[in-house]
Parts: sequence; structure tokens; C-alpha cells
Amino acid sequence: MNVSHSSMALVALAALAPPMFGAALRASPAAAAPNPSPYPWNDGRVLLQGFYWESYRHGQARFPQFGQKPWYEVVRSKVPAIAAGRFDLIWLPPPIYAGELSAGYNPKQYFRFDNSYGSKAQQQQLLRALLAKGVEPIADVVINHRDGSHGWADFQNPAWGTQAICASDEAFTNPASGLTRTPAAQRGTCEDRVPYRAGRTFNYESFRDINHGDPTVRNDILRYLLKLKALGYRGWRYDMVHGYDARWVGCYNAVTQPTFAVGEYDWDKQGEMRGWIWGTATQPAGKGADHLRSSSYAFDFPSFFRLKEAITASRYGDLYAFNFGPGLMGDTTDGLPWKQRAVTFAENHDTGYRTNDDGTSQKGHPFDSFANNWQVEQAYAYLLSHPGVPSVYWKHYFEWGAELQRKIQALINARKVAGVHAGSALYVQQNARQTGIYAAAVQGSQGMLYVRIGGNDGNWQPSSSGYSNVREYAQGQGWKVWVGLPGNPSVRSAPPAAALAPPSAEQGLPTKLPALCRR
Repeated sequence: MNVSHSSMALVALAALAPPMFGAALRASPAAAAPNPSPYPWNDGRVLLQGFYWESYRHGQARFPQFGQKPWYEVVRSKVPAIAAGRFDLIWLPPPIYAGELSAGYNPKQYFRFDNSYGSKAQQQQLLRALLAKGVEPIADVVINHRDGSHGWADFQNPAWGTQAICASDEAFTNPASGLTRTPAAQRGTCEDRVPYRAGRTFNYESFRDINHGDPTVRNDILRYLLKLKALGYRGWRYDMVHGYDARWVGCYNAVTQPTFAVGEYDWDKQGEMRGWIWGTATQPAGKGADHLRSSSYAFDFPSFFRLKEAITASRYGDLYAFNFGPGLMGDTTDGLPWKQRAVTFAENHDTGYRTNDDGTSQKGHPFDSFANNWQVEQAYAYLLSHPGVPSVYWKHYFEWGAELQRKIQALINARKVAGVHAGSALYVQQNARQTGIYAAAVQGSQGMLYVRIGGNDGNWQPSSSGYSNVREYAQGQGWKVWVGLPGNPSVRSAPPAAALAPPSAEQGLPTKLPALCRR
């Protein structure tokens, strides 16, 4: 969901030790302790956002310009290309019914799986096609708020009463709702204060704020997520998570065991993002990095804003930030590698150009964040070569031309061949900085990746810093990527992913829920 943002304030970080010169590959980091969650440490996966704002209009008679195929069929037709691009994860739009024509962010019925993107059968066919190609589907889970079936709070499937609505919700003060006389005892008692957020949790005025403290609500959400797993989803993208306590995300993840879980936290609040990530741990008794290992990922909006400002203005020196990278991907607060839980991106359905139903641009969305030229190329050259879990936007990969698609695919291949992952060590090149461009050496599990953004080989290439035995893997307008592997083999292609098992039968709630799920 779109929320306003102000200029971000980055946390000052310790200075990076001088980058290592020479071609020798550093030893791989020591093996991590047993992971108490299904999320990888040093995650090497790449995410594709599998929709954009207008995707729900595909296949709708009201919008003939979008064609006759509903969105689930559009994506299913692209599954071979998604797999060929070596994407590991795909974030799909909200999977449940939200009205006859809706992007899905006003959920009405949790247990109804036909929606504006297609029928339940089409959704299932898509999920099975993705799994057969080794791509993990991630559902967009909107549980901060809920829409009534016809009015403000006539919740159906599942049916909830007013105790499911936070007492602070405007439904109890706006006469139009018909709920202003609801007794205090029948209003939900929500946790409006959480330890990691200044002020109260976010109140969303468009729909009803959900009371996660109510056991009926929590159990129905868990049943909903378990139904999604039975459909074929393997992970969750949580919408607008600054509206409720992070510990409930920990509860939902502990029970449903997703292979990937990421939250959209208030865009400009990096410190609070860290607190939210910490609060989502499914093993909260863990200390330090062990605690972080069982925590959810968060979208790295601070890095997005800094990248947008730097690339579009060709201010490449800004990319050095505090030497570790901007935003969460470079944050080492409390000596923790927050990059391990950062999802980076160059655009999403909320940040760029969007249209109203009549085709005019929406207020606040008149332009894309990066132009379809060297700007978007350089943005991906940065993101796909750096720590964090990078996300690629559907429009960029499938609608902005074959040349951009080839370049993004080459960048993903270089990342995977070198073994660059969320926790990769980053060594910025100060000699490149002196020429007004950006360059870095990035340590992967298989080799080293080198990237230059801005200028040309005369400004910087690996040999400028004493690196040798490298191969060119990707290049474009004002950027280039090299990979150095032991033995300096010729350019390689990352292998395709193995097929994933089809979904199993729906599981019921466990007889005893973990302590995380008790208020």
C-alpha cells in the first residue's frame, strides 16, 4: 500500500576496512549455526514482482486495451521465461476476493480465491506451473485491515463482529458507519503502542483496522494462510505491517512455516524497520544474529530512495554512502548484518507511474522512478550485484523491451555464478570514487563479482585495483560487471532450478499454538 514518506535519515556506520587487492579469493564465511527458521542465511535468491498496479484490469471487459487474458493467465504464459531468467521467487498480487474490480488491497473474503486477477482454478494452475519450474510463489497478504462485504464492517467468510475492529478505528466515530453506538466492550482492544515505533501504530482510514489481539481473528488468519499453502503458495509478502505488532507476524510464520516472508514497513523509518524485523522472530529467545536468523525480511525503502536520487542525478559518489551501502543493506547497527533481511528494489506497484480507471495518471504517481534508458540499467547493475535479496519489477523485465530484459538476465546470471547473496561482503573502490564514479568488489560463495557504475573502463576496471583473472559478464550504458572464479573459466550460465513439489493437502491448526500466538 502507498504511504507518504519524508526525506530519510541514514544511520552513521563504522568505516570499512581498506578493500583487499589482488585476485585471490577469500575463504568463505564459516558455516552458520543451524537455522531455527526456514529462511536462508546468506540468501542467494532473486525475487520477481509478478504484477503492477493495473494488472487487475487484464481480461476485464471494461478495459479492452489490456487484452482478453486475466492476469493469472498472462503470468502463466510467461512461466518458461521466468524460469529462464533464473528467478527463484515471484511475488503475486493479493489472492482473495476484494470485490468485482479491485487490485485486492481491500480484502473482503479470506476464504474465496477468485478475484479480479482470475478464477480460483486459474490461480491454482499458475501456482502449479511455477512450482514445476522451481519458482516459489509468494502471496501478497493484506491483514492490516479489512473491507466489509457491502458496508463498513459486515464481514463474511469468515464472519467477524465488531470486536475484530480496533477501538481506535474511525468506524466508531464516523456516523456514516452505523457503528458509533457500539458498546466499548464490543470494540477490539488493539496494541496501539509497540516498542520499536514512535507514537501509535498506523491507522488506515480507508478500511477497518484489524484487532490481531483477538484469538478468533488470529486463528482465521492462520487458517487463511494454511489454505494459501494448500493452493501452492510458499511464502508471504505482508502489506502495511506498521499497523500492527510485529510479534503477530512471528506467530503467523511460526505456524505456517513460509520459505520466505517480507514486510512492507513505513517507507522512511529505517530504525523502526530494524525494530520490526527483530520483533518478527519466530525464535525470539535467540541473541544477536541467531535472533535475526528467524526474523522476516523487510523491503529496503531507504536504499531505494538513495539509489533513485544518486542514479537519476548521476551522483555516483552518493552510492558509497557509509561504505557498506545505503539503507538496510548497509546497516550494521548493534553489530548486526541487517542486509541479511533486506529486500532491495528499483520499483514496485506503489512507487512509480500508475493510472486511474480512465487512464489518467494517479495523483502522486506521474512518473516512473527510473527512465527506460541508462537510468534503469544502472539501478539494476547496482541492485543485482550487491547484498540483500534483490527484486525485479514485472514491467522492467517484460514490458520495457527485449534489450533491458537481456541485460537484467545477464546481471542475474553473473550474481548466481559468483554466488553473491544477501550477506555478501562489499568492498567499495576508493580509487574509482576519486574519478567521480562508483565501483565495488563483492564477495560471493563461488567467486568475486566486480561492478562499475558510471564512466567507462578508462575510469575503472578490476585491473585498476590490482584484480586479475576476470571475465566480462554484463554491460550496458555506463556500467559493467565482471566475475572472477577460481581457475578463470570461460563465461558460465547458472543452472536452472529443480522442480518443487506440488502443494500438499490443507493442514488444520495445531492443537497447541506456540507461545508467540498467545496475547
